[in-house]
Order: sequence, then C-alpha cells, then structure tokens
Amino acid sequence: MNKFYTLFFALLIATVSSAQVLNETFDDNSGFVTSTPFFSDGAGDFFGLAVVEDFNGEPVPTQLKAYTGFTDGFLTGMDLDGEGAALPIIIDWTGLDIDGLTDLMFSGEFAEFFDTPGDIDDLDFIRIDYQIDGGGYQNLIWFEGADFTGGGGTANGNFREDTDFDGEGDGALLTDAAQVFTKTITGTGAVLDLRLTVSVDSGDEDFAVDTFVITGTGTDTTAPVITCPTDIEQDNDAGVCGAIVTFDPATATDDTDPNPVVVQTAGLASGSEFPVGVTTIEFTATDAAGNSSTCTFTITVVDAETPEVVCPPTQTVMVDSNDMYELPDYVGDGLVTITDNCATTFTTLQIPAAGTMVGVGTTNVIIEATDDAGNTAGCNFDVVVEPFLGVNDIALSQITLYPNPAKSTVTINTTVENIVVYSVAGQKLMETSSNNFDVSSLANGIYLVKITTAEGTAVKQLSVQ
Repeated sequence: MNKFYTLFFALLIATVSSAQVLNETFDDNSGFVTSTPFFSDGAGDFFGLAVVEDFNGEPVPTQLKAYTGFTDGFLTGMDLDGEGAALPIIIDWTGLDIDGLTDLMFSGEFAEFFDTPGDIDDLDFIRIDYQIDGGGYQNLIWFEGADFTGGGGTANGNFREDTDFDGEGDGALLTDAAQVFTKTITGTGAVLDLRLTVSVDSGDEDFAVDTFVITGTGTDTTAPVITCPTDIEQDNDAGVCGAIVTFDPATATDDTDPNPVVVQTAGLASGSEFPVGVTTIEFTATDAAGNSSTCTFTITVVDAETPEVVCPPTQTVMVDSNDMYELPDYVGDGLVTITDNCATTFTTLQIPAAGTMVGVGTTNVIIEATDDAGNTAGCNFDVVVEPFLGVNDIALSQITLYPNPAKSTVTINTTVENIVVYSVAGQKLMETSSNNFDVSSLANGIYLVKITTAEGTAVKQLSVQ
C-alpha cells in the first residue's frame, strides 16, 4: 500500500507544474498599453523606458535617477503631468491566459529615488490592481506617500507599501534600489487583466518598476512542440547499396518544461549506413508531466550507380549448312557478365536479338543492362562468321586425326598451317598451328575441326569422350 501511495504522489507531482502567465521585462513596449504615449522634455519631465532609451523618439532626460538593482530596461517617470499628460497614467496588460491555473502569484521590482528631504506627497501613488474574467478590479499592491516632513504633513515624504489599501503608506519603504514584492492573486478563471496606475506630479517625484512576473500552477496536459530535421535525399556511396548519412536530432519546446527530453524512437542512428530506398526516422519529445509528441522525417538513398557490363572478345564462328549463323543469348549463356552495387537481376537488351540469323561476315552485337533503379550501361563486341565446310565435302580426304574418339592429345597426320576447333553450334573453342592439340579441357561430345594445310582446308568431325 505504501508503494502505491508513493507512486500516486509521484505521478501527481509530475502532472502538476508551474506555468508562467506574464514575464514583463520592460526591455521594449510591445507587451502593454499606456494611457499616454512615452515622452520627455530632455530634462526632468519624462515617462518611458530607461537604459533602452525609449521615450517615443524624444531626448533622453538628463535628470534620470540613479536607480540600482535593475537589469537592462525598466519603466520610469518623473513629474508625469509636466508635459501636459493627464494623471494618473495607466499601463495595462490584458487577456492574460490563466485557464486551468491555480495559486496565481505576482512579483515585481519597485523603486523611488530618495532625495533629502523626500519629495512624495500624499496624493502621489503607485498602484497595481487586477481583474479575472472582467469581474472588476481588485487591489493587489499599492504604494502611498508617508513620512511627510513639510507642507502641513502632506508633502516631502516617501513611498511606503499601503498594506491595508487605505491610501496611507504603512509598510516597506521604497528606495533607489530595486526591491522585489510578491503578492498572491486571489481567484481563478480563464483571463486575467493587470493594471499599473501611477501619479507623481512634481519635480523629483519619481518611480521605477521592472520585471513583472505572474505564475500559476496547474495540470500540464499540453505536449511539447517537436521539430524534426527536413527530409534528406542522398546518392549511394560508390560500390555500396547504401550510404552513410548523418543528421541532427529533433528539437523541442514546451510551455512549462524548459528542457523536454528528446530521444530517437525509430530508424537507424545518425552515421549509420542507410540502405537504398526510403527510411523513416522518428523522434519523441516528453515533458516533465509525461506529455509527449513525435515527429518524423525520411532519408532517401538513391541508387545512382550504373551496372558494370563486360562483353567477351571477338567471337569467331562458322555458319551452318544453310550458310547462316543463329546468334545465341550471350547474357543467358554467360559470355556477358553483369555486376551491380545493388541489383542481382537485370533487364537486358541484345541487339541483334538472340535467335537472329546472320550470314558470313562481321556482326557487331550490343548488350545493354538496366538495374532496378533504372541505371543503364552497355558494351559491344564483334561476331565474325566464317563459311561452312561440310564434313561430306572434304577435298583433302587423306587428312586424318587420331585417336578419334579422343580423351587428351589429338594428332593430325600432316603438316598444318592452322587448326580451329568449333562446337556443333558453330562457336570457336580453340585454335593452334600445331598438328598436336589437347582436348582434355573439352566436355564430352562431338566437335568440328577445321584443318588448314598448304594444299587447302578440310573439316573433320571429332568425338571427345
């Protein structure tokens, strides 16, 4: 049971998180609206952003107070009606999303430069109010005049926090150093409006504020926003049916978790050898509350490498009894070899096609091979067709070869100039100028032996066993 409660509370903590509703740094004027534009007379009447020097294009005032503790820009003003502005000046933040949030908190930095004696009158004030869902403004934090030393007890004082909102400062004293004040915003709803109202109307009456932050807690049900790299397309590496591909990981942002965890959940790792084709890579981002989202991109490796086609040397053959020769399928017979980085089967083209009958002379044969990716390569070679001398038409009948049938060495019984051995299909298998030749490398079967002597040419039939 204890383990159950431990797990339950761990899950509860994981799903409840802090959300930031407002983070106003006053480094620019984009996040709020003012009842009067920024202004400056170049001296002691001004309203605008110090440090970043935004006074609506007017000169930076020379009498800016030397506040301390602020970071970068901050909102400041002095003698706010000196240039004809209507008092008080109001600064609004409207439509802040608090839907589903509880425990709303406000924090801000406040300062007023202390001069001796003080310059704050009883009618000067800095007030922050809020309303939820348009239900009317509620007091959040006020600063009112106090510690008066002149003017019948209503002048030459300081700003103090008005803890009970009765118009009199009775709490912490503002000085020229920025102080952080934190307040609870009571209530829940969908939309929050925040309002800063300021009135200081004489020389040396000033204020400065910075870093207004509103946070809340709630159940985080929003998944991180994850962004994958763009799709990648890459040619194969030379000689390989794939390619080494590297890529950056996905990135993610989240409305509550500043560092959602991003992991690759599908596909090969960066730097792997990716196969030819399309591989899908998936990344998943998970925030502290367990919400997750995924994205995918594809890596396409293109087979851009052509096959290697190797043709045989010139083929010398003999015509048949009809003085023609039928071209064989040179790829199917294994005389043409085809290799490729990826494919093992190919679409082939033979020109002239297998089965074509050609006569005596030279015919050029072209072979083309196309792999699965559509890459095509080819080669060509000559087929030399020689006339047929039939076995029954031998002029030199006295020529014999022995032994016949033969297993190894065959001898011609006369002096020869040339001997060529053909298969019965007319394919030239060997050639020699000696009257002794070795047939042990030939398969068992019938062969034609063309014998050329000084007297003429004859063809003999040879049996190899």
